[in-house]
Amino acid sequence: MNEITLLQQHGPDSAPATESVLNSARHRLLTEIAGAATEPRQRRAGLHRQHGIQRARVLAMTVIAASALFVVSVVVGGVNSAEQSPDRTPTAVTLVAFQMPVFPLALDPMPAGLKAPSFSLHDSRFLAVHQDTAGESDVYLSVYDRRPESLGSTRPVTVHGQPGELSENRPQNGSKYVSVSWEREPGQWVRVTGQGRFGTGAAVLALADTVVERPQEVPLQVHLAPAGWDVFAFKGDTILTLKDENSDATMSVQVVGEASSDLLGTVVGAQEVGRVEVNDRAAHLVRADEIWFLQVPLADGSAFNLQAPRFMTPDQVVAVGEQVTVGR
Repeated sequence: MNEITLLQQHGPDSAPATESVLNSARHRLLTEIAGAATEPRQRRAGLHRQHGIQRARVLAMTVIAASALFVVSVVVGGVNSAEQSPDRTPTAVTLVAFQMPVFPLALDPMPAGLKAPSFSLHDSRFLAVHQDTAGESDVYLSVYDRRPESLGSTRPVTVHGQPGELSENRPQNGSKYVSVSWEREPGQWVRVTGQGRFGTGAAVLALADTVVERPQEVPLQVHLAPAGWDVFAFKGDTILTLKDENSDATMSVQVVGEASSDLLGTVVGAQEVGRVEVNDRAAHLVRADEIWFLQVPLADGSAFNLQAPRFMTPDQVVAVGEQVTVGR
């Protein structure tokens, strides 16, 4: 699946996932968790070195599947292989201050009619999505630590004095996307993609000329995490997953529209629900078969759900929840 297909099927303008799609995603993800070996980590340069971006390699479809599972409360994101394998025993968890990656670039000036960006991260790609207020014209600003694949027909161009590549792609039954990519500095590749009124060569080249170095913090933040854990992936400012560098253990945060009134019925394997306080706000902590599930209501009526492995203590789960921030 290339970048354009991914944007069309799972980007901000995609249609809601059907029940069959969610069930299929759940099956694929459970199969991968049960059978996949830990992928060897590769030494990363570029973004990691120059901008302090911490992340692990992740397939885009895994992020999408995990997001879908989270939305329907199929709680599998916190499953830890060490708990399932008799020859691997989890060690004690030490919580340390955690720093989220920062998107390094911005558009200046921001074109009229575009909303503030939302951010996603997977594999080597850090993405800022600028949606159009009219819902028809979007801009995607992507940063990579290696050269991205070419999309559609291409021709050479010059961007900020550097050689670049302009490409056009019109997916079947979809809108045309036009992109320009270039190596902005050693180890940092940038791509600007436009759709709708931004879907022309002249438009994306003009946008590329406005790209500047300006760090932007992602709205969904976790400031406390187990030592040795790193960012696995996040998507659309609503789901964030951290992963242990030395095992398959994960911890995820998901922002939802409202708190669930039946956690025993919606959290898979739920055994009991306890009341706790998170930053002086009443919350619920669910003990399930393989995870802890913490649901914290927010002032605007929404909530965030925190999934953590059972080898963490309840106090540690609450402590992490107190260090979650949502919003700009």
